[in-house]
Amino acid sequence: MPRIVFLSALLLTLTAPAMGADTHLLLGESATVMVTPDEIAASLRAEATSGTAAETQKRVNDMMRDALAAAKETAGVTVSTGGYGVWRTQQGGADRWQGSQNLNLSGRDGAALLKLVGILQQKGLAIGGLNWRLARDTARKAHQEATQKALATLRARVDEAAAALDMKFGQFASVRLDSTTQQSVRMMAPAAAMVSSMASAPPPTAVSEDTPVIASVEADAILVPR
Repeated sequence: MPRIVFLSALLLTLTAPAMGADTHLLLGESATVMVTPDEIAASLRAEATSGTAAETQKRVNDMMRDALAAAKETAGVTVSTGGYGVWRTQQGGADRWQGSQNLNLSGRDGAALLKLVGILQQKGLAIGGLNWRLARDTARKAHQEATQKALATLRARVDEAAAALDMKFGQFASVRLDSTTQQSVRMMAPAAAMVSSMASAPPPTAVSEDTPVIASVEADAILVPR
């Protein structure tokens, strides 16, 4: 018959179906490390409205060209463009054409990127998002550290369970680690409104906050008699 043992509020399953058979201890553990975000990302939009699709598209293109030129003058900033569209709307009973294109910026120099965002606001772009996050290599290293902590705690729990059962650890039959994933971005500054009113506004402010990086492990440990 399987024996059920409770340890640290988790269910540990021990299986000893026959004399001399392996006794398996199945358990999981997780660990968290707190890391300071080291990369800032901004999303902006170039928007325009006019009486014709061609004029709207031209205005959006001109705004984006100027924005890209300003962004490329800022060292350490990664630049990419996003969705682009021009569509018909109704304003006061008349047909109008509205268009927009997204501009994505990221970099590790927060002061430089925020200054650039302020410049782009003055050029007529609207902020869609402004976020601190972990750079990819930072997230990977933090996850490795959390994994090591989880494994150390799990190994200690195996010894505790074995001692409580008057047995000892033999070997691991299997160990499963979770995969490294990019941590969710924490929004630290509100999105700005459309920028006709932002021409004289100062650059935005974004303050980072430590981000938890969590790693989980599961193991099948074999226990043997003392």
